[in-house]
Amino acid sequence: MKVVQVIKKLNNTELGKGGTHDSYVLVPNEMDITDVFVKLGESVSFVDKNTAEEVVIRSTYGREKRIVGLGQYYRNHDLSAGDEIMFERRKTGERTEHFVCVKKQEDTLSLQKSKNGFEILTPERVERFQKLANDAGLTLEIRFLVSKKKRNDSPDSTDYYDVFFSGKSLMDVVSGNNLVELEIRNGEIVANLFYGWKKYVFETEENR
Repeated sequence: MKVVQVIKKLNNTELGKGGTHDSYVLVPNEMDITDVFVKLGESVSFVDKNTAEEVVIRSTYGREKRIVGLGQYYRNHDLSAGDEIMFERRKTGERTEHFVCVKKQEDTLSLQKSKNGFEILTPERVERFQKLANDAGLTLEIRFLVSKKKRNDSPDSTDYYDVFFSGKSLMDVVSGNNLVELEIRNGEIVANLFYGWKKYVFETEENR
């Protein structure tokens, strides 16, 4: 049996929370996903590995390369920025199966840096993360900076913050307009940059 897995850490734009209502996965042009989505534009039935829910998904390639058909699936699982989705294709002889699953990162906090500060992409997880920090004896301060529109035509203003831990401002640690994820690891608050994609290919003699 040959197994191919591609894993994507999702952002708010892909989840339809970034000012649009589109729900998809953005695929870098240089990334080959044809060993999971063999035919471009062909609808493929994926089965959720945990719930047995069936999801019909397809890949598209226009101005951007995308995996689409995920809107209701995202809503069913109440996903947030930083959560992961995995697409898997198994081939055993002439039989091919497709699976999907998600992994929620509820103990993390996802942020987007800009010149104005950090936008909190998962405000629903702030209280939980603050409690985890307190329980670990760590000091975490989220300080409001300013409320501004992202663009002149933006309908609403966005709140921006700085985050302080270990005696440092996160603004001084993270460069550019990077997405960053805070987690508590080995008794410390750690800031990780979003990795985007992971891909695994392996073969086994056992059918699972």
